[in-house]
Amino acid sequence: MGKGKQNAMKVLYIGHYREDTGWAQAARDYILAMDSVGIDVVCRNVTLTQWSEDIPQRIKHLESKNSEGCTACLQHVLPHHLVGTQLMDKNVALFVSESASIKPNNWFVHLQQMGEVWVPNTEMRDTFVEENLLPPDSIRVVPYAFDLSKYKQPHKDMRIPDADSRFRFYYVGDVNDRKNLVSVIRCFYSEFDKSEPVSLILKVGKFGQSPANIDAAIHQLCGNMKSRLRMYRSTEDYPPITVISNRLAEDELNALHQYADCFLCPSHGEGWSLPSFDAMCFGNTPICSNTGGPREFINSDNPNTGSLVDGQLGVCDCNDAAFPDIFTGREEWFIPDESKFKKEMRYYYENRESIDRDEGLQQGEKFSYEKVGNQIKEYLGG
Repeated sequence: MGKGKQNAMKVLYIGHYREDTGWAQAARDYILAMDSVGIDVVCRNVTLTQWSEDIPQRIKHLESKNSEGCTACLQHVLPHHLVGTQLMDKNVALFVSESASIKPNNWFVHLQQMGEVWVPNTEMRDTFVEENLLPPDSIRVVPYAFDLSKYKQPHKDMRIPDADSRFRFYYVGDVNDRKNLVSVIRCFYSEFDKSEPVSLILKVGKFGQSPANIDAAIHQLCGNMKSRLRMYRSTEDYPPITVISNRLAEDELNALHQYADCFLCPSHGEGWSLPSFDAMCFGNTPICSNTGGPREFINSDNPNTGSLVDGQLGVCDCNDAAFPDIFTGREEWFIPDESKFKKEMRYYYENRESIDRDEGLQQGEKFSYEKVGNQIKEYLGG
């Protein structure tokens, strides 16, 4: 239960929070963060996909409430679903972009009907200002919020025969061009000798694809990569990669984080990167592209929290965008330096015994429900 409900501001939160996606998880966490600090939240779901997810009982209670008397509306939906209104004191869009340029993306036009736009990272706010898209005082940074308790409790054991006695690099995410999974595989194969005790675990998914099809596609990608790299006469001489293509429940995913050692995310763009944050809090030193969300939570001066890899901007070259008008050649995204990425992989492998894995969670404490909830309360004028 939230505190101080008698005098709390009342907020209508509209979002895709009943989905089995990272977006929906962020939405659920925002709702619970506001509730935890006494904001009177009324939530309404907008169905987006068929990937439904059971939601916490507390959120079920909040969506059963009457919206009468709400003085602010937070719309955490796709931009073309946004609705302008003068009926409330504040009408706010929660927006995420994962390319380096926003103006060429016609989604931003829908944001101009909103009183404020909240984004999860500083780089995105700076892009809005530099491209003169919205008044600077209407753009605020509101980081993602987290229930930190899951990082502080033991989870069930996981065992993977090809990885048990090795240093375990891993990746969790979708199979798409933006995530740059091909770079994960290329860096792993090209950096480590076949004799070194390392492994790579790929927990992958793709909307509309069966686990069997995903598994086959990843194994084909790995086979093609070996043939192109031509490092050994036999493709059997490369270090092992394990593919997990079936859906994992939350406790199983937490078990994977607990089992693994170092998370890899050479993405072309991330509004936040929930798996990278989870990895950091589990002590798994995420290696991320130096762009977007990871810059908010990884301390670049402290390798115990993870590493940020520099690179350069390049033209978006995306064959599988979720919508036809995003990630086109009019936009740019981040291209990480693979040489530097491999050096970070080598560093964490060679220094695996000296990493203080508690410091990741200490860094994560900055993004607790209470801290982010109080920031939202301040922005709402509470």
